[in-house]
Amino acid sequence: MAKKAQVTAVAKKTSMYDNIKEVAKNRLIAYGYHGTTFGAIAESLDITTTNIHYHFGSKSKLVEEVVKDYVANASVQHQAIWLDETTSLAEKVHNVVKYNYKLYKKFNRGKNSKNPWSLIGRMRLESDVLSDETNASLRSFTQSITEAIVLAVERARDNGQLKADTPLEDLAFLLINLVDSSSVFAQDAGNFERLEQFFNAFSHVVLSVYTVEPATEPPHKAVMEP
Repeated sequence: MAKKAQVTAVAKKTSMYDNIKEVAKNRLIAYGYHGTTFGAIAESLDITTTNIHYHFGSKSKLVEEVVKDYVANASVQHQAIWLDETTSLAEKVHNVVKYNYKLYKKFNRGKNSKNPWSLIGRMRLESDVLSDETNASLRSFTQSITEAIVLAVERARDNGQLKADTPLEDLAFLLINLVDSSSVFAQDAGNFERLEQFFNAFSHVVLSVYTVEPATEPPHKAVMEP
């Protein structure tokens, strides 16, 4: 019985730890660093701020843990898209739009809403108040997608998707910066549709120029729901 009670206690501790991080993540995206307080998190979970201090010690440490996990997950998602050997480069671009739209919908009800929806994008705007470890995590996302996109472009060239004279570095550079700034672009534009149009324009105007037999690429439907 004592062992069972100990396991239950550990499970509750782990659950509360994760719950605090989840609420903190959503508040950081919606309200930023200064708008995320232990008091607000405690009220959402019906706990005391002492409980949060017990798990994380300080706000800086909590933010550090939340950003680290978010970046790790986002990096895995992007690597899965860009390193998928069953999809063309144009399809990878389309799948990134779909992935971003899923994130966007969590914080925006209408397609013309411009609420923040990416923790990475939001925290980059407040880098001056973040710890060195948190800023390092944010930078690691750029490095992760850079490596994945460069490899995806090189593979597209090697397997015959791209023409021999394709400027690989320039193509990868454009893709990297488009992907890395997606959330800010959508927020500044005031809706997700503009971001989707930007990605589609890249595929139609830039990517199609260097794609072998671009007419064979299947047309991409809009990722947004009616």
